[in-house]
Amino acid sequence: MATPEFILSLREKIGHDQLWLPGVSVVVVDPEGRFLLGRRTDTDQWAVVSGIPEPGEQPAAAALRECQEETGVTPEILAVTSVEAEEPMAFTNGDRCVFMSINFIGRVDAEAAESAHVGDDESTDVAWFAPDELPAGLRRSAVSRIEAARAWLADPSAGARFRL
Repeated sequence: MATPEFILSLREKIGHDQLWLPGVSVVVVDPEGRFLLGRRTDTDQWAVVSGIPEPGEQPAAAALRECQEETGVTPEILAVTSVEAEEPMAFTNGDRCVFMSINFIGRVDAEAAESAHVGDDESTDVAWFAPDELPAGLRRSAVSRIEAARAWLADPSAGARFRL
């Protein structure tokens, strides 16, 4: 995953110390009810499209940008499905962080769904998966985000999920 320049600049000052970072994701659903996932280059795991907003970038705009960059797909953002602080993580280079993740649901039409492709070096594959045929070994965060999206699809009036 490409590290944004503003984080590289912070890392020059603080080293590998834990950073509290914003994160966004978008669970994209097609007309058949399938979810768009990407196989990450860094972990080889399937995951929901996600990324880090640039300073001053609105969360929904960041989620759209990440989806366009990673998959070539531009979904219509429907709602925020969850907001949660994730578990602390450490990268292979020693960098540590915790993400505050704002998770969206988006939809595409059949034509847009067909255009999905690997759009950058952060993924080795992108594919659509039926809810009952999700790939084994999904990242825990992806499972949580898909569950929140499914809950929203089942009852949009219930709003977003928040972990307490």
